[in-house]
Amino acid sequence: MSGAGKVVCVTGASGYIASWLIKMLLHRGYTVKASVRDLNDPKKTEFLMALDGAKERLRLFQANLLEEGSFDAIVDGCEGVFHTASPLLHPTSVTNPQIEQLDPALKGTLNVLRSCARVSTIKRVVLTSSMRAVTCNRELKDGVVVDESWFADPTYCEERKLWYPLSKILAENAAWEFSKEHGIDMVAIIPGMVIGPILQPYPSLTAGMVLNLVNAASFYTARMRWVDVRDVAYAHILAFEVPSASGRYCVVEGFALWTEFIKTLNELYPTLQLSDECSTSTPLVEPNYEISNEKAKSLGIEFIPFNMSGAGKVVCVTGASGYIDSWLVKLLLDRGYTVKASVRDLNDPNKTEFLMALDGAKERLHLFQADLLENGSFSALVDGCEGVFHTASPVLLSVSNPEAELLDPAVKGTLNVLRSCARVSCIKRVVLTSSMAAVANNRELKDGVVVDESWFSDPSYCEEHKMWYVLSKILAENAAWQFTKKHGIDMIVINPGMVIGPILQPFASQSVGIILNLVNGADSIKGAPFGWVDVRDVAYAHILAFEIPSASGRYCIIERSAHISQLTKLLRELYPTLHLPDMCSTSGNSQHPDYGVSNKKVKSLGMELIPLDVSLKDTIDSLKEKNLVSL
Repeated sequence: MSGAGKVVCVTGASGYIASWLIKMLLHRGYTVKASVRDLNDPKKTEFLMALDGAKERLRLFQANLLEEGSFDAIVDGCEGVFHTASPLLHPTSVTNPQIEQLDPALKGTLNVLRSCARVSTIKRVVLTSSMRAVTCNRELKDGVVVDESWFADPTYCEERKLWYPLSKILAENAAWEFSKEHGIDMVAIIPGMVIGPILQPYPSLTAGMVLNLVNAASFYTARMRWVDVRDVAYAHILAFEVPSASGRYCVVEGFALWTEFIKTLNELYPTLQLSDECSTSTPLVEPNYEISNEKAKSLGIEFIPFNMSGAGKVVCVTGASGYIDSWLVKLLLDRGYTVKASVRDLNDPNKTEFLMALDGAKERLHLFQADLLENGSFSALVDGCEGVFHTASPVLLSVSNPEAELLDPAVKGTLNVLRSCARVSCIKRVVLTSSMAAVANNRELKDGVVVDESWFSDPSYCEEHKMWYVLSKILAENAAWQFTKKHGIDMIVINPGMVIGPILQPFASQSVGIILNLVNGADSIKGAPFGWVDVRDVAYAHILAFEIPSASGRYCIIERSAHISQLTKLLRELYPTLHLPDMCSTSGNSQHPDYGVSNKKVKSLGMELIPLDVSLKDTIDSLKEKNLVSL
């Protein structure tokens, strides 16, 4: 489902879950109106405005949970409201529970819902509750399975001075009563202990618990029900987007003792040498119960295991300064991987400086110079890696010597990389970047057919029509399959269509150049349909193909097919003042079949593809930011 053109609200935007929710909403094309407590606090605003798409589609408002009507302007015009704002304080820091914890949670929730009740456009409210609003109950015993039908007991919480659980159950109960009385469609997301990467410049309370483990000499023998913050944010979005979603959703991946957590951390980071001493000051008295996440899974969530991360893992990316490649490097660094990456010339600042400016690059990105045609050039690069992403291949649409300029670098380069991989025992998987060009250029291609991963382009057909780039991708992929089968290498191939979206480099790629030519006033456009896909989705598909054990074979990745004239129409709607071509050029493309491409297999990896209109707008905004186009 696309968020393009839709406006939603997120309360408490600078929070741990909320900031990830905003990041994902922007990624899906939504316009987000979000509240913070203080617009003048750069720690709470600057990291949000630095998110992809924030400059164009994120608007921050100042609001107070305890101020009646404070959220009226924020929810006005919205289709959905995500109410995440609620104080999360360490129990030892609360001196006045009523003022510090209970009132902001309860009264704040009702204030937001009152504002929602005044707005007719709101289709659904998604409330962030907590597993503490489920499990703090006298009935909790060893062996029970807790699900959405369980509710915490306020009296039990008050007796034990469990102020945070009490605030969550009171707020959730009040929200159900209010929404029922006022006919508001509400869904509640109930996460366990939330961990995972932080977007804020400071740790959340739950991330702080992990930080304390790293810094502490001992720890408590407690059981924790864990869930990744990205899964929690995604669950909120699915709860809004899936029409049949209703009621409450317990969002928990699994449970682990702190001792198990310490063991995992020691495996990931051996140099930490974390203590395995348990503190005996607080004996383990909590019942050993389970939580069902079946209802949450019914929304389509595939939970990230609590120990799944790139942390401590080393991977290789070839051709790092390329369009797809640079986004792949960025996302890998975001996930904690250490990346060894190749460029053709380490002395070219246009190809290296923007990479070293990525978050995490100074600590975990190592650039190497390598030549596709030099045997053994990649041996040092792949040594010590668990995964190799081979993306390097020339993209040239006009060549005078196809063999030297395209075919040899693609085919011989791929085989050189794979020979280096065959010498390294630690490599678990290779992910190869191919192209839809290696799938759909075939004499059998006709109007109305649906192409999938079982299709292969015909080399002789491409050679006859002098389609040299297409031929290079076919020959390279075919050679890779033969080599990996012979040498027992686990390889997966990603076949993207025409790739657009924001650029990280200081220059435009070939595919983005098509958009750039349109914007710059080309007199005519080629009358061919293309399968379009966002560069961020292509990069993410590579990572999922590496991380998901069951991934195999090829993955066609296209969000939708569209004629260049349809793209021009979208551009006119987005930028009415642009001078765009009306006439379609018929040279070389008039007989191109109008076919479809199945993206069912790539979606099975858990992909939700960015809509074309969002990709197009983000492409133009990126070109503007790089001063490659002026509007």
